[in-house]
Amino acid sequence: MAYVELVDSAKSLKIGLPAVVNIIFVKELEGSYKSNVVDIDFERMILFLSIPSLKGKFIPIPKGVRMTVSLFDRSSIYEFDTVSLGVTKMDNVYVIPVPFPELVRRTERRKFVCIQIFLDGRLYTTSEENAESFPFTTRNISAGGMMITTKKYLNVDDIIYVDLTLSEDLALNKQKSRVARQDEKLEDGFVYGLQFLDLSSTFETRLVKFIFQKELKMRSMKK
Repeated sequence: MAYVELVDSAKSLKIGLPAVVNIIFVKELEGSYKSNVVDIDFERMILFLSIPSLKGKFIPIPKGVRMTVSLFDRSSIYEFDTVSLGVTKMDNVYVIPVPFPELVRRTERRKFVCIQIFLDGRLYTTSEENAESFPFTTRNISAGGMMITTKKYLNVDDIIYVDLTLSEDLALNKQKSRVARQDEKLEDGFVYGLQFLDLSSTFETRLVKFIFQKELKMRSMKK
């Protein structure tokens, strides 16, 4: 379960952190957009975001649009509600300044929150280049691992390697994983819980961000 607490923004917000801008109050702009922190003015309490984008298209957010900004580091997500101050130029780079509060919401969720998702992938029992592959379907995924269904029989503690495309710019390629547990067999096949091994901190952060974006989308669909 995710744990949320209020923390000092001055100690939490950092230049370079990846971000997601979520807009729900303006129909024409409704959605979740990728961004990152370009600069921070702690005296004026203004954070400068790169122009948000969606599928490679830049979305300049007009002045006055209310939004929620979520920033990601390796272990937490920092979130606050704010408003766009419009597009401005800083050192020849277009940015969107947004005010931030003294306290922001921190959610510790590194490997504990998972989302239900059904995607097809391939698994290998060896890392050799021409190794035989076996199909699987995900049932859920977190930053620490995933639950899969496959016709291939595996043993607990087996080391396997998985290929899985999560989005256009995020994929697991021969990701080393351990069979952490085996659940009751279903009609679709055997059910296994996998633990990701040797996952880089950079990729882990991207995976946390992906999961959070999917959660935001699921949440908005329920409203």
